[in-house]
Amino acid sequence: MTQRFFLLLLSFFSSNVFAQTDPWQFILDAHQACRNLNYHGVLQAEHLQEIRSLEIIHAKHGEQEYTRINTLDGTPSELLSQGNATFVYGTKQDNVVIQKRNQHRLFPAVLPKSTSNLKKVYQIDMGKVDRVAGRPANVIILMPNDEYRYFYHFWLDKETSIPLKMIVSDHSNQLIEQTSFTKVNVNSEDDLSWFKPDIDLSKEYVMHEEEDFSANTPRFWKMATIPEGFEEISFRVTRSSVPNVLNHHLIYSDGLASLSLFIQPVPKGQKPKQGSAKVGNTNISAKYMKGYQVMAVGSVPQKTVESFVNSVSF
Repeated sequence: MTQRFFLLLLSFFSSNVFAQTDPWQFILDAHQACRNLNYHGVLQAEHLQEIRSLEIIHAKHGEQEYTRINTLDGTPSELLSQGNATFVYGTKQDNVVIQKRNQHRLFPAVLPKSTSNLKKVYQIDMGKVDRVAGRPANVIILMPNDEYRYFYHFWLDKETSIPLKMIVSDHSNQLIEQTSFTKVNVNSEDDLSWFKPDIDLSKEYVMHEEEDFSANTPRFWKMATIPEGFEEISFRVTRSSVPNVLNHHLIYSDGLASLSLFIQPVPKGQKPKQGSAKVGNTNISAKYMKGYQVMAVGSVPQKTVESFVNSVSF
């Protein structure tokens, strides 16, 4: 009788603690942890029905962040990020191609610094404490208020708040993508000797950097109503292979879900794409308007990419 009462009391106490905890604070703590702590780990990422193993090293040195991500299987490639500058090293034929990218948002650094926008379009709940990569973790579930985004499940390290695992699922509870540390070490070492590419001196290195014309390019299209919560976070204009023709690439996000919107001229003699398709877990929607291909691509529901494409008018 005494043992049963104790277990009942313990259950009530645990529930009361969770009730007094603001689960949104876990999101903010995870964002800060990913940027301010030093960690080194191996993770598995399942996306587009493919599983890849990656090694990630992250360090905060002064006010600057340093990240290195290496693929451990398949074609060798690596990403090095310092502050807002990100470079990807990949092999193409007998050369190593270096590409400059915008600031990366890859696991575990996927959570936003503010929850104000998330609160508009998601409900949040806490699950039971679980264990990932040998570490206890708080489980946080973000549930969408509409059909324009997926469900997000996060396992946040109890000690450091770093995301240890993420699962994205659709409204039918089907897996969209999954990323999880298999091992991770959090440390305070102030050493940046690892922050350099694994250079193959036998290959030629080619820098591939597209010039950005977005600052001086007017927008000749209008956007009608788009799903609530999504905001433009990037706009880039690059030169097409056709002389004096520009391609437009916009990225929209609600803080978790994101998609790309492309507005590109269709070369003479090339058949434009129209309609919707699904490649793996990525949905695509396209239409042809006044000589331009409008296309939305993202790991979001089909309804979302179609909404963005249909919102574009000239």
